[in-house]
Amino acid sequence: MGGHSVKNYMKKCVLLCAALLTLAVFAGSSFAWSASEEVRRLNKEVPSLEGFKGAQAVIWLKDNDFRMLADGTMENTRYTIVMMGENVPDSWKKFKVPVPSDGKLEVIEAAWYNPMTGFKEGSLRVSEETLPGGSTGKIFETPGGAVGRAVVLAVKETRGKRYGIDAMIPMASPLPTWEQNVTVTLPEGVALNWAGHDIKEPVIGKSKGSQNYKWTIMNQEAWNGEGFVVYRRPYLTFGTKKGVAVSLKDMYDLARDVPALPLPSAAKGDKAKAGVRLMEWLAQPSHTLEAYPKDWIRPAAQFPAEGPWTQWEQTLLLDKWLKKLGWTSEVMWQAVGKLDKDSPVTYGAWTAPVLALTPPGGKESLYHAGQTSDFGVTAPSVIGTTLYSLKNDETISRNIKPGSPSDHKLTSIWALKLGDNGVAEGTFTLTVTGGWTELFSAGHVPSKEGLAKFVQSKVNFAIPGMTLTPTEVEPTPTGYRLQFSVKCAPGLVMKDNLLLRLPGGVP
Repeated sequence: MGGHSVKNYMKKCVLLCAALLTLAVFAGSSFAWSASEEVRRLNKEVPSLEGFKGAQAVIWLKDNDFRMLADGTMENTRYTIVMMGENVPDSWKKFKVPVPSDGKLEVIEAAWYNPMTGFKEGSLRVSEETLPGGSTGKIFETPGGAVGRAVVLAVKETRGKRYGIDAMIPMASPLPTWEQNVTVTLPEGVALNWAGHDIKEPVIGKSKGSQNYKWTIMNQEAWNGEGFVVYRRPYLTFGTKKGVAVSLKDMYDLARDVPALPLPSAAKGDKAKAGVRLMEWLAQPSHTLEAYPKDWIRPAAQFPAEGPWTQWEQTLLLDKWLKKLGWTSEVMWQAVGKLDKDSPVTYGAWTAPVLALTPPGGKESLYHAGQTSDFGVTAPSVIGTTLYSLKNDETISRNIKPGSPSDHKLTSIWALKLGDNGVAEGTFTLTVTGGWTELFSAGHVPSKEGLAKFVQSKVNFAIPGMTLTPTEVEPTPTGYRLQFSVKCAPGLVMKDNLLLRLPGGVP
């Protein structure tokens, strides 16, 4: 064989090997995740929608695959398959996912499949927009054509500027979940610390140069929020570092990175009154950043001088501004549960920064941006929780008393005029205070838009066919007051008699 022929032969061999390697890579990827195969598998395993207590949809599968890359970057690939019923739930009609400021978000797949055949039948609409505040976000829309189909969403989130891996994962959703998996893959020799509520030990595996932890929950009922008789949401938290003091140090470093912006014009006059005006100024809708998680804190380079800001950003800004006004301000951190020296270090373990504020000549009160109660009244979300702080590298915890039952009231007042035909018209006023604001609207004053639907989702009214038209939303010192014009038919006419059903409702 001549030299030229040998070269051609070797070249063909190299090309063939490359092609085989490419096929092997794609085959490995297909084996790791195939939406079509997963849809067919789950269609055989999951009970019909009727078996899930009348749910509009069921999460067939929710997977979180965390990986720590060689440079310390954290990669999280999320796979979700939702079986839609006769209607697409509101939360899936249109939703937004912000792109991390220190990383990127890649959409792997957003489509719907025939659950019987496993064939792809359509795609979700995916767009990107610049959100208020400068960051970008992915917008997903599920059309009506996905009704009765399995919707598949797969995204990969990469977050840099860190070394290690950590997260706090809710293990129950507003929709019932058939199967949920969390997998964490680390380089061999890197320890993982974890804790959780209502979750079993992980299955631990090892391969050459890496180790992985896997948690699985099956047939988890829907989570509808906390109640006065607390139903704590199942969750999993993990991290490559541990200790509440280490975690607090990270949070204080984050707080220090928030730039000290100039005082707004609202902060004029008497120092104590100016501080309260600052809180009211920050609470205006135009200064609150929507479509972001409330715990979103942007790096200094992306931090807008004129706003709007997220609730965490507002609280940490307020700390710096009030100190300029001569207030005493201490940043403390509220946790999702009790923390100690063995707790995993993760951003998700903290639910809010809370300020211990003392105005000039006044007394101390707790406050955080976004609370419904006025300054001087402890927010319902803080009552009964534990706050943590660091002093001289020592962890200080403060337990906040739950207060009196009379601080938490739900009051409804009906003022109706009944006609001869059994139809009544008038006003309905709902006053929400204390812990009820947390149960109804996560501690925030609801907007007037969509208020009737909001209230009807929280209260089961005794009169079918009643119409509510919102007329007023008024904040109060400890909550808010909602007023509606109402029309209903509580009366039943029988000859010369009128049988009356008194209006009411059950939360």
